[in-house]
Amino acid sequence: MVTQGAFNLLFRPGLRADFLDSYEQHETEYTEFLKTGNIDKPEIAASIITGLSRMLEIDDGEAVTYEDPKLGPKVMAVDKEFALGFIITKKAVDDDQYGKANQAAKWLAHAAQMTKEYRAAGVLDDAFTGTTYKGIDGLALCHTTHTLLNSATTVANRPASDIQLSVTGITNLLDLAMLMKDENGDPVLMKPNKLIIGNNSGDLHRAMNIFGSDKEPYTAENQDNAIKKRYQKMKIVVSHYKSSQKSYFMIDENYNDAWFLIRSALEFDDTYDFDTRAAKYMAAMRFLIWFVHWKGWLGCNPT
Repeated sequence: MVTQGAFNLLFRPGLRADFLDSYEQHETEYTEFLKTGNIDKPEIAASIITGLSRMLEIDDGEAVTYEDPKLGPKVMAVDKEFALGFIITKKAVDDDQYGKANQAAKWLAHAAQMTKEYRAAGVLDDAFTGTTYKGIDGLALCHTTHTLLNSATTVANRPASDIQLSVTGITNLLDLAMLMKDENGDPVLMKPNKLIIGNNSGDLHRAMNIFGSDKEPYTAENQDNAIKKRYQKMKIVVSHYKSSQKSYFMIDENYNDAWFLIRSALEFDDTYDFDTRAAKYMAAMRFLIWFVHWKGWLGCNPT
């Protein structure tokens, strides 16, 4: 509870008007790598299905072979609720000479946005361990041996050796994109169009050089930059909220199946306690973060 004792400086003249009580926030980032939507139930479930792969050669009069499509397992997720509030006495508000003690809406709105950003960035931090988030194959979002529904083949969307963001590192991820398979183990077209990097200037500059230079960066041959020519529309996104500054990801938005789903939008509420003559402010929301399928993602986690 905020009382006069806790905020005693606000009840005396002489302080400057600037309390540095707010800063400019980054634009919303989680929508760059999580698809957004709404749910009307506390839980959600999904599965995948695959059709047939290749026809079989038959001789004259030979019977046709019939195969069944394959249905994958059901995966489920449940939303989580988040809330925060604070209490301030009427006396503290009345005697505040600067109007700074009671900024409920601003403070709670900021807390809600930070909750969304950090929770969403948790998908990126967990992408290589699968401690919190696992896909339909029971593995982490980025793995070297993803299993398929109708094939013994395994598929990697993480290189066997994690290399720092560089021409070599990006090339390794693009090679994995070219080797992407469907649930039957057949080749599919994957075209990454977004790069997610950590909050460090070195990786940002390297990313801008790799996808922006006409000539191949960091080489002496002065040859044309094939990566830029092929991926001219690559969008570079800096994640300021994930813990690892060195991990990076490439996403094909057509296949991306990672979601931020709102169960209950942010709600503000307040009340007044006559016994303590204090105002209580509260904000709450419910949302769900999950991914079902790993296709659409490529990731690297250098140390």
